[in-house]
Amino acid sequence: MTNTTRTRAAVALFSAMLIWGFSFLAIKDVVAVVPVSSLLFLRFALAAVLLGAVAGARGLLRLPKRDLAVLAGLTLLSPVGYFLFETYGVAYTQPSHVSILIATIPIAVYLIALVRGQERWGSRKAIGIAVAYGGILLIVGSSQQEAGASLLGDLLVLGAVLCAAFRTSLVKDVLRRVLPIQLTFYQFLFSLVVFAPLAAADGTGWIANLTAIHGLEILFLGVFCSAIAFLAMHYALAHLSVTQVAVSANIVPIITLLAEIAILGVALSPAKGIGTAITIAGVAFIQIQGVSRGRPRGGEPR
Repeated sequence: MTNTTRTRAAVALFSAMLIWGFSFLAIKDVVAVVPVSSLLFLRFALAAVLLGAVAGARGLLRLPKRDLAVLAGLTLLSPVGYFLFETYGVAYTQPSHVSILIATIPIAVYLIALVRGQERWGSRKAIGIAVAYGGILLIVGSSQQEAGASLLGDLLVLGAVLCAAFRTSLVKDVLRRVLPIQLTFYQFLFSLVVFAPLAAADGTGWIANLTAIHGLEILFLGVFCSAIAFLAMHYALAHLSVTQVAVSANIVPIITLLAEIAILGVALSPAKGIGTAITIAGVAFIQIQGVSRGRPRGGEPR
């Protein structure tokens, strides 16, 4: 691999994490006006159109019925389950809480893999898990009285974490048969079967309350957060190791927290700052071990 390719992959990966870091602020603002189901329908419809155009231009839309059935099943976990939990969670808690909790997905994936016999227990991983979730308890426990934070919202986000973790543990075999762009496109497409009737039940009364800013935020969530960010991450996966990509997720909470302070004017309490640092350190402690000991597993796409 050339240095130019590696640099492009690193830039693509950082771009995806930067976009996702800001996504929680956009969601928080939009759900104050747009019902959750309608927002998810609009977001994934935009993403499906864009990804469908790209996949269609490359002749990648045709898949065997067996693979389509599997992708339809995975859709129930993500994006349906994951984004319902995440979006409702953002509506009831602070964006920084969401990004910090979402950053623990690699830990949940490891625990599920451990139960399924796909991973071995290790002392370093055990310490990392204990540290990360200790930080979460500190954040959640110390900021329940803050405006915009709630235990309900945090628990809903943990539901999203579980959906993502179970999907990740099941999707490994699927990616041996389909390309990432095919997986992403069809799951967004199939999710519309669920979100379309839910959005229809919301009615259209909320449209009158939309502003130009809300419209731009919806475009940002659909075009950048759902379509472009996923494609950027998949490009990075084609040229970097899986562990390198996983480690990069640790910067998402930092981006969200800084954006929340700079844009929303949210105060950073000492307990919240310490909890954030502890959580990120716990996740990084597990993932960095993979970088130092593991071999790159990223391969060229088919």
